[in-house]
Amino acid sequence: MKMRLIHLSQSSVSLLFRLLLFWNTVGLAAREKSNQEYWKDQHPQQRWRIYSLRLPCYSCMSPYLEDHYPYISHLYRKPLAFDIHCDKHSLDTSYLYSKNCSDMCVTLRINDVVGGRRRHGYMRGCLSDLHGYNHSLIRTLAERQGCLDTTARELFLPTAQRQELEPSRLSLCACHNNLCNFSVSPPCFFIFLFVILVIFLMR
Repeated sequence: MKMRLIHLSQSSVSLLFRLLLFWNTVGLAAREKSNQEYWKDQHPQQRWRIYSLRLPCYSCMSPYLEDHYPYISHLYRKPLAFDIHCDKHSLDTSYLYSKNCSDMCVTLRINDVVGGRRRHGYMRGCLSDLHGYNHSLIRTLAERQGCLDTTARELFLPTAQRQELEPSRLSLCACHNNLCNFSVSPPCFFIFLFVILVIFLMR
């Protein structure tokens, strides 16, 4: 009798897990459509690009980088938003906009020192939003999803304008799925929830 109850509990957990995955898929699809409509409204001259590009990725930077953007524009393409919700500690994708990329989604964690204080900034967007990146360094990320720790001097190819780049530490993560460039992966969240449900129902 006890074994039968356990079997039923596992079946219930499996059903709940499938429903949660379905809900997550529907939510991401709705958010993607909404973000595409926003992009088309804000960039009417580029409406045709929505259909020629294929991988939607979140596009944002940490708010403090907006004041510094004129000095880093030779490194990064301007994002759709400078928003606190782009930061890891307050990440909320419901406040972020996305755009379509032709390569990979990336998340770049920047270790800065501003006014003598250490800051952690974030840039989320397309791989092509990094101007003149080192292709040899990125090649491993093109083959698999993952992260690498590097420096600004290693990530960007040297030019006359980049000779004075600080050797600040960077962490670059890349992925190949729709809207995947955020810190907490939906599959990880649901696996965690699945484990909690199993423990609860098996008690």
